Amino acid sequence: MQNNTDENFNEDFERLMKQFLSEEYKDVKLDDMQTEDEEDPFLEDEDIDEDIDEDVDVDEYQAEDNTPTEKADDICTDSPLPGDVIEQNQNTSVRVEILRPIDNPQEELQKLVGCGNIKKRMDELVALTAYNRMLHEQFPELKQHRVSLHSLFLGNPGTGKTTVCKIFGALLHEAGALSKGHVVVCDRGTFIGTLWGDEERAMKQVVEMAQGGVLMIDEAYLLNGKNENDPGKIIVQLLMNLLADESRRDIAVVLCGYKEPMNELLETNPGLLSRFPNRFEFADFSVDELLEITIRRIEEYSYRFTVNAWQKYTDMIALAFSARDTETWGNARFIANQLERIYIQHATRCVKQPPKNHNDLLLITPEDIVPIEAPRRKNRIGFGV
Repeated sequence: MQNNTDENFNEDFERLMKQFLSEEYKDVKLDDMQTEDEEDPFLEDEDIDEDIDEDVDVDEYQAEDNTPTEKADDICTDSPLPGDVIEQNQNTSVRVEILRPIDNPQEELQKLVGCGNIKKRMDELVALTAYNRMLHEQFPELKQHRVSLHSLFLGNPGTGKTTVCKIFGALLHEAGALSKGHVVVCDRGTFIGTLWGDEERAMKQVVEMAQGGVLMIDEAYLLNGKNENDPGKIIVQLLMNLLADESRRDIAVVLCGYKEPMNELLETNPGLLSRFPNRFEFADFSVDELLEITIRRIEEYSYRFTVNAWQKYTDMIALAFSARDTETWGNARFIANQLERIYIQHATRCVKQPPKNHNDLLLITPEDIVPIEAPRRKNRIGFGV
């Protein structure tokens, strides 16, 4: 019986490792590889090879990742969503990302790590929108507040702008301000084609896609090219025309990007800033917040650090944070890259040195922690540094 058990475990282990290395590991359930008891995410290194029977409370680490996952049961299906292909001309097409709305957006907003000021401002805007709707239903003859949904999301990479934008669309949908609540994610490349008129054709299609939801233009500052004839300037003017069209009330436009170059973009057109009254500034995460994000992410895979591994990891993150270039620091993206490297090292070690028991398969040890170099400052397109 013992030999059969060992053979089954070895077969399961080999299968899981192959799936992990082929990037299918995230879809594998590990229920058959875990004990019934919850275990401490930080285990003493000397206890690695021993069975663990104690129940440990880890509720403080159970909140969701700051990038909400999208499950079938969490998707709003009130209205069908549009296709995701833009035809710039007969020979060129581009694909855009369409983020489906989620259920319980207020709950997801409150789960975000940090972002205290963002949560407060978002609540205020949604409350005013919901109040305006209630007022109209009860007193249709009264003049309504004029609520603009167009917003600026300013901050460095990895600070949660796309995640919050997804929640934003769902919140406005719940408040009755948007009919669908989906998010259409675009950038400069979505609009700039190869033939005359491509920009206008692309803008019309994107606006049609985003009706009932949010049109998010990522790295919008790249539309502010230094060349006087840069086609990005045409996109800005087309956007202004869109925002001036009062018949298109069922849409929210969100411009995202670094704070300083975004301010330069807004200064290029006197009417642009007034069209975006809602300004959300995303601060860099602190070291403690980055560590909290780490805990939430490793728990998605049921991993646990040993005590020494966690100490090595926290020291590494603190050092990287103190030496960071604020213009290239990746925040949560930096954490995701670090963990990806750790997962690969962990998988390689487990394949070369098969674990002695089930618990060891999910333990991250000091030798799994291999730092990667943080990106250095680089010039941005169209802007000197």
